[in-house]
Amino acid sequence: MRAVVVYESLFGNTHEVASAIGDGVAEVMAVTVLSVSDATPALVEGVDLVVVGGPTHVHGMSLAPTRDQAQKMAADSGGELHLDENASGIGVREWLERLPASDAMAAAFDTRINVPRVLSGAASGRIDHALRRRGLRAVSTPMSFLVNTSNQLESSELARARAWGIDVAHDAMSTDAADTTAARR
Repeated sequence: MRAVVVYESLFGNTHEVASAIGDGVAEVMAVTVLSVSDATPALVEGVDLVVVGGPTHVHGMSLAPTRDQAQKMAADSGGELHLDENASGIGVREWLERLPASDAMAAAFDTRINVPRVLSGAASGRIDHALRRRGLRAVSTPMSFLVNTSNQLESSELARARAWGIDVAHDAMSTDAADTTAARR
């Protein structure tokens, strides 16, 4: 089986989480981790598992204006905020709009501020919904990874992301096995 982890990251937190998820998935199956800018349809075509994540902005996925605002915040921060190397370009919302229909398995994640979800929202639910609209089959509940008010990942989040990646990959393997058994009947 093959997997791809696709992420949008502005300040690097979601990139780090995506890499940790990829490390976890790699314990179970072959995986490639790509930014939305690099994840062309050809690179995603034919994979068995697509894991997609992005930062939470205004209770959901980022928009061009919220990405522009983040870039302005970084420019005005006096060097305290640094943009991810892949911060320019399209966001996960636009990438999902271009994603061709597929029957691959999928999982969604986000990064969000460490406050009650009712206050922050979570992009992962919207990502999950967009994946399902394109025919992908969710193998996991959408997951949030937390960032503190200083825009740093909480201390345990990378370990949690790696463990979640392992779980998602095992869930995909189990789903694949069940699908194969059902097809034989």
